[in-house]
Order: sequence, then structure tokens, then C-alpha cells
Amino acid sequence: MSAVERYKIKQEILDLLNSRARGADRYDPALMKACHPVDGTDNHGTYQGLMHGFIDSLEAARLKGPECLSKLHIIGNALFDFRDDGDVFVESYHVAHETFVEGDATVFFHIGGRYLDTFRHVDGRWLIQHRDIVYDWSRVMPGTAPFWNPETQPAHLMGTRTAQDPLYAAGGATRGALLPSISIKEPIDMDAVIQQLLDKQAIAEVLYRRARAGDRSDAELAHGCYHPGATERHGEFEGLATEFIDVVSFTRPRPGSPIKGMMHMITNILCEFGDADHAFVESYHVAWCQMTDGTDAEIGGRYLDRFERRDGRWAITHRDVIFDWSRMEPETAKFWERHPAKPFLFGKRGADDPLYAYVERAA
Repeated sequence: MSAVERYKIKQEILDLLNSRARGADRYDPALMKACHPVDGTDNHGTYQGLMHGFIDSLEAARLKGPECLSKLHIIGNALFDFRDDGDVFVESYHVAHETFVEGDATVFFHIGGRYLDTFRHVDGRWLIQHRDIVYDWSRVMPGTAPFWNPETQPAHLMGTRTAQDPLYAAGGATRGALLPSISIKEPIDMDAVIQQLLDKQAIAEVLYRRARAGDRSDAELAHGCYHPGATERHGEFEGLATEFIDVVSFTRPRPGSPIKGMMHMITNILCEFGDADHAFVESYHVAWCQMTDGTDAEIGGRYLDRFERRDGRWAITHRDVIFDWSRMEPETAKFWERHPAKPFLFGKRGADDPLYAYVERAA
């Protein structure tokens, strides 16, 4: 097996892991089942047996309660072991964020662990034959007030665990359906495979640069992530992406910013190509914001992006920012305050950030 063929398999498996998370987070039992063969098995702590049986049991649990308001499973750190029998064993890290109703309030679960998955090629697709879920750490906390204003935040930009989620309204995803897989096409066109892998990487790097632009207050870099005329819906804003960057978001530095520091983590990127030059992309993000009023905001959500390749360059033509969950808490003491004599490097929202000792602004 060539290095390119192995890399293709790894990318298909990563797509499957992200699709499995999407199925759980959007409460899409058909999509969850599509990620496992009918004889696939599961060791889930509270359940050991056929995975399809576990998925069937979720509906009874949902009806019994308590109500789950949101789930977001962040997938990272995937390591692959190609076995002699043709299976592929994958250890992947995950962090789950779950909000449930508890009486008149809400409770927030923060769970870190790993999936130990055995993948098998079944009917032209890589599926999870067996899954062990390993729990490494967790926190249970009372829910807090949300980051957004519930009275003014547009409902069509709020995540749900139903078929009404904005993911489906955007028209880029079909409920219950896995993404098309290159591997089911015979004979396999390796040139097409390589090009799609390159396209996915190019799209991912646009997403990463857009996160860098917001976190480092680099407006020119942000503009470069969009094609001219691109639009954005972000909270109460709806209009040109250029206006959001320059006027609304404080991405262009100006007095009065409510944000002292910000960091966006981008994960779970799923690309669905309409043709060679158009793609719909769902990506997860968790944002951590230090606010000037003494609070820390943690926000989990998704970007629903329309990408287009023009003159060989992938960029965003439309973005919807979806809010799934958030926490607002008082700022705490800092880790580095326990080591005051140490020369820490601190992130900055601007050209003084340590990054710019290595790269140019807007790069």
C-alpha cells in the first residue's frame, strides 16, 4: 500500500469519526447507525453489546429525560495502526460538552476521553466494527447565563438536536446520510483522490487563518479568507463579511473592545463537495474569551461555510456562525501568577503577539 493510499484511508476514517460525532450531537440515530455495521459492537460503560442496540436505546432515554439541550463532541489526536488482517485500529481523543435540564436549571458536563476503535472496510466504506470508550477526566458544573442575549439572538443561528438544526437548513447536509466517499468509486482515480485531499487541506488552512485573524486582531488576514462580496450571519449581524470584520467584530483594532484575549480551537471539519470548485463545510469551534468586565466566556459552536475556488484559491463566500452552548464565569487567578519570576510569553491581540517574531501580519 502506497503512502498516498494510506493517507486517503486516514482521511476517510477521520471523516467517519467526525460524522459519528455529528450524529450524536445533532441526535441523528440514522447517521449514528450508518457509521457502524449491523454486527458492530460497543463498550460504553453503561452498555456493552451491539452498537445498533445502544443507539436504539437512546430514544427511550431521550423520552424518559432529563432533556439534553446541547452536545458537542470535539475530536482530535488520532493515531492509526494498520493491522495485518486489513483492519485499522484508531485511538482518538475527544472532549464532550453536554448541557442537560436539571429541575428549573441546567447542568453542564465536561468529559474528556478516548475512542479505541477498530475500523473495517465494509461494502466500500470504512466503518467502526468495535468501539471502546475510555473516560480520562470529567467535570460536572451548574449551567451559567449564556454568552449571547437570548432575547435578540436569531433562532436560525442557534444549534438544536433536531432536524431543524441550521446545518440542514443550509442545504449542505442531509440528515441520516454519510458524506460521499471516494473509495466507493471503481476504478479509483488517484489523481482525483490526491486533488480532493489537497483541497480539504487548503480549506482547513483557510479556517485556521480565519481563527488566527480573529484572535490576533488581524483584519487584513481575515479579509483574505473570503472572496469579494462574501456574506456572513454572526449573532445579530447579517451582511457583508467585510463590514463584520471592519465595523462590528473588533477584528480591526479600535478603542472600546470588550475583549482582552481570545482563542478559537477549530476541529471536526467535514467537507461536502458540490463539484470540483464548490464545497459546503461544517467545522466545530470552541472559543475562550477574556473580557474586560472581569468575566471569562467559553463558547461552543459551528461554522457553516460555503467555499468556492476562484483562480485556484479556496475562500469563503458565505458563513453562518452557529451557537450551541456557552458559559460565562468570573475570571479566576492565572496559572502563571503562581510562577511570577518566570519569563512567560503571553498572547496579544495585535502585532505584539509572539507569533509575529516568525511570520508577517496578514500572512
